[in-house]
Parts: sequence; structure tokens; C-alpha cells
Amino acid sequence: MTKSDFQEETFEKLHKEYNTQALRTGPNELHISDVNLYKVIYNQSSPFPKYAPFYDGFNTPHTLFAEIDPVLHKERRRMLNPLFSRIGLIKLEPIIQQKVNMLLEKIHLLAAHGPVNVYDAFRLMTTEVILQFAFGRSGGLIEEDKNGFRSWFLEGFDAASKSIPDLQYKPWLRHLTNIIPQALVYKLSPEIGNLLDIAKFAEGSVRFWQMSTSRPDHPVVFEKLETVNDADLATEAMDILIAGADTTASTMTTGLIHILTDREIERRLVEEVDSLQVNEKGQLPLQALEKLEFLHATVKEALRVGMAVPGRLPRVVPDSLMEPFMVDGKVVPPGTTVSISTYTMHTDTSIWGPDAREFRPDRWIGPQSKGLDQYFCTFSKGSRMCIGQNLAPAEVIIVLAYLLRNFKMSLESKSDIGVPKDRFTLQYEDPGLQVTFKPRC
Repeated sequence: MTKSDFQEETFEKLHKEYNTQALRTGPNELHISDVNLYKVIYNQSSPFPKYAPFYDGFNTPHTLFAEIDPVLHKERRRMLNPLFSRIGLIKLEPIIQQKVNMLLEKIHLLAAHGPVNVYDAFRLMTTEVILQFAFGRSGGLIEEDKNGFRSWFLEGFDAASKSIPDLQYKPWLRHLTNIIPQALVYKLSPEIGNLLDIAKFAEGSVRFWQMSTSRPDHPVVFEKLETVNDADLATEAMDILIAGADTTASTMTTGLIHILTDREIERRLVEEVDSLQVNEKGQLPLQALEKLEFLHATVKEALRVGMAVPGRLPRVVPDSLMEPFMVDGKVVPPGTTVSISTYTMHTDTSIWGPDAREFRPDRWIGPQSKGLDQYFCTFSKGSRMCIGQNLAPAEVIIVLAYLLRNFKMSLESKSDIGVPKDRFTLQYEDPGLQVTFKPRC
């Protein structure tokens, strides 16, 4: 299996070929397809511990995402929860609105010269939001670059995703790159070298915050991490930067692909968004957008189908269970690494019906939607659930609403859509998503 494979599709075929719910993917690791066991593994009160070698591969120790120690994780989460809460999101909305407005202005300029790669555009817009949210600074990523958007930052993101397998499966490489000069790292692995550029940017953002004499009037992550040492602050900054930007952008891209390839979905969305009155600032406010039933359902479906992290989040069977952990009628001994992927959960026909792989927003509307949220795992579940569960849907709904309100969008051919790849996060290969824009007014 190569790094570029969409591994979950391969695992799915092997589960069927061998007629098993427990597929051995390593000497001591099982990929599980029994969706009923998800709530056991990713439990709120007593979750299975994270598998350390996997999370060490991200090279961001002691971050909210990678921390293995449940006590340390709980403390870091306690610091950050208020910022990522619903109240924190409402305070951050003006920043999202500002960045989306900048994105619209840029699209207006670029659209006159041909299709726009909105996948790249989305990535830089979401990065701008995270930069303001995490560090209280703008990167100027949307405004500049003669080709429309800053290429070096995108290269850094791409490098980060491509280097993860090397860092996970070659621990010696991870340790080596942490101690040798970066010039040598570039020769050893250009992708890891580019990843270190992002790390340097994160370190620079820490210094920017510490030296700043003024504070913005919106929430900033660093305000809640003043007791954290500089090294851990930089890795947390990098983690938030990558996790909060690329993932949301891929979901936006997936959603727009399905909207533009289904005229009825597009028609219903345009009609609904057009019915909404702007506020005194000329904006489409988040709380009003969330009340638009079909738009809200479309965003939920984009998050389901365009799952930001399709693959495994491995855990270890603990030895403290009251009852043995069983799969396919067999006991899985303590110490075994196990996982159930979001891809498995979101494509299971016993949950979503025979059209589980189809993009159908109406599944989230009416009585048929009851009970589906318990199987909705885009942000995982339990005590390690993604802290961005409020922020990401808000960005997606605002962006899609403004695009539908301002432009008539189209795809000229299937070649305008890049192939989706699972590189831990879902990403789109070149050409990304090439959309032709025409102003509606």
C-alpha cells in the first residue's frame, strides 16, 4: 500500500474479502468495522488510551491533540474550552465575517481572468481566521501573490501532510530532524524541511504575541496559555494552525463540489439564502444562517461526506475493563491497538441507509434525522473530541452562504475537480477545485 492510497477504501475491501469485523493491519493492531463498538472505544467517561507511537509521529508533543497523558490533556482542554465554546464562537464571528469578505473581494478580482482554485482559496481563508484566533495577527495570505494566493504557505501544509507517514513509521527520522540543522533536513527530506518552515512561523507567532503591546478585542488562544512554556506554546500553535485550517477547507471544498453538481440542491440553497435579510452591517449573521433549515442540513452533510479526518485514530485496549472487549465473538486482549474510522462510521448502510455514500442533505431534516447524531463522528466522540466542533461548521456555513448569495458558480468539466486523498486529513490533489464565477448582481 502506497502513501497516496485512500487507505480506508482498501481496508473496507479487505473486511469484505475476509468477511471479518476485525482486520489485522499490523502485528498488534486491528481495524474494526463494527460501528456499535465506536462508543466503547471512544467513550466519554472511560475512553481507551491513545496509542502513543501514532501520535508521536505528528512531532507536536503535549499539544491538545497529541497529548497521551489524560491528566495533562484535561488541564490543557480546560484552558482552551472557553475560547472554542459557543460563546467564544460568537465573539469570534466578526473575524470570520471579515476574512470571508476579503475572500469575496479576491474572487471578484480573479474571476475576471478565468476559473479560481477555491480549494487553495479556502485553505488560506481558514488559515487567516486561525492566525487571528490563535495569535492575534494576520498573515496577509489572501491579499497578496501575483497568482492569487500565497503559495509557500500551501506548500508547507502539503508538506506537513506528506511527511506524517515518514515521521510515524520512521521514528529515527523524527528524532534526527529535531537535532540536525534545517539545511540538512531539506536534503534529507524536503517535505519535512517545509514542515519546519511552518514550525518556525509558529515560533515567530509566539514571539509576536509576547512582544505585542496591544491586545485585539476578539478572543485569542494565546491569552489562555500564558502559563505554558514557550516550546509547548509553539507546538500547540502549530497544531492549531494546521488542524484548524486544512480540515475546514477540505470540508468546504467537498460541500461546494456536491452543490455545484446537483442543480436541485443549488437551487434550494440559493432560494433559501436569498430569503435572508442582511443585518445593519450588511452581513449575513451566523445565528440567522443556522436557522436556514436546508443550508444547515447541507453543511451537516458536507461534514459527514467530506470528513476532515477519514482514517484511524488508534487507541489501546486497557486492562481495566469490567468485561472483555470483544469483536466478532472473539476476545481482544488488553494492549491491542484498535480503531474505528470516521469513514467506516459514515459509510455504513445500516446507519445511513442504502444511499450512505450519496450527498443528501434531506437526511438531516425531519423525523428521519433523529438518532443520527450519535453516529456523526467528523469531530470524533468522547473526551478527546475535536475542540473545533463549533468553529468549523460556522466557517463552512458562512462561506457557502456568501458564495451562493454573490455568485453564479459552475464547474466546466470533471477535470476541474482534484482527486481526494487521505493524508490523515482529507486533501484534494491538483487542480484542487477550479470554479468559474459570475457575479449575480
